[in-house]
Amino acid sequence: MKIAVGTIFEEYGGVSRHIRNIRRYSSHRVSIVPSRPVRILLNRCRWVKPHYKRFIEQSRLERYDILHSHADPWFERVCRASRSQSCKWVHTFHSLFFAEDYEGGLVDWQIEENQALIEWCSQADLRICVSPWLHEFLQKKYQISTHVIENGIDPAIHAMAKADRFVRRYGMDRFILYVGGIREVKNPLFFKRLAERMPDHRFVMVGERLNEASFRSAYQCDIPKNLHLIGAIRYPDVLDAMAAARAYVMTSKRESMPYTLLESMALGKPVVAPDHSGPRDVLAGTDAGFLYHPDSLDDAADKIGLALDSRTVGPAARERIEESYHISKQIRKLDELYQSLV
Repeated sequence: MKIAVGTIFEEYGGVSRHIRNIRRYSSHRVSIVPSRPVRILLNRCRWVKPHYKRFIEQSRLERYDILHSHADPWFERVCRASRSQSCKWVHTFHSLFFAEDYEGGLVDWQIEENQALIEWCSQADLRICVSPWLHEFLQKKYQISTHVIENGIDPAIHAMAKADRFVRRYGMDRFILYVGGIREVKNPLFFKRLAERMPDHRFVMVGERLNEASFRSAYQCDIPKNLHLIGAIRYPDVLDAMAAARAYVMTSKRESMPYTLLESMALGKPVVAPDHSGPRDVLAGTDAGFLYHPDSLDDAADKIGLALDSRTVGPAARERIEESYHISKQIRKLDELYQSLV
């Protein structure tokens, strides 16, 4: 079958990795919208993007057997308009925006994206979501039924990541790692407070706009001496950072099915995450990581201490990825769902 999956406009982020994994591991003929050469052009010449979108809307996508949308209201609308008896529409729900995760509530574009998901994507021929908690939420709140196919990781990333390479390049080792960004929903301020709570440990933050000037501007606070903000780095460098870290800590207010958590586990790292949403789906009832009470710095610090002392949680984390989140198993499930539409 010919399948168009979209969109990727930026190369970073969990949704982009998810889409690239579909193309890499699916047994079907998968095209990414936009293609890599077009993405390069669009990122160099931003003014071309509206023209590209109009071209896609005019030409439509009926030549494909399946259109598979992810987290982009424009592409969701194009898929909805393009589907037919011979061209089916599949949508994957990655998450929604929740007002309680933002101090000022949701802004207009977030509300509009939620409406697109609820009103348009609920009409797709096949609906998928990436986590059990989101499946239950959509069913209970909006009566939207979905198939659960969780994010997957290729355990081979273990061979790609080199701790010594990160140490040589950035001059840091034996640290506690955060990978995310400066956005409020990722809760970077909580990680900063953990660094203050544990001054004898080195903390490192990696992600978009995670530099001292942007952090101070966003949160009006000082940066403790044991907290190092590296900013945005290439994906291979992120894997190297994970390999070099003593532990990986997630502080997000909500996560659908967090790639960085799964990647750290695939690298055999002890992980610590809040006891809610995606992290709970991954870690609850296992010995593969530690969950802390989301609002408790003390509990988070205690769990980090346990993670640093443990010799068993890292290997258990890697084993859990092999058993439950191996990418080839997840894409095989997706291919079966694609086939069911024929």
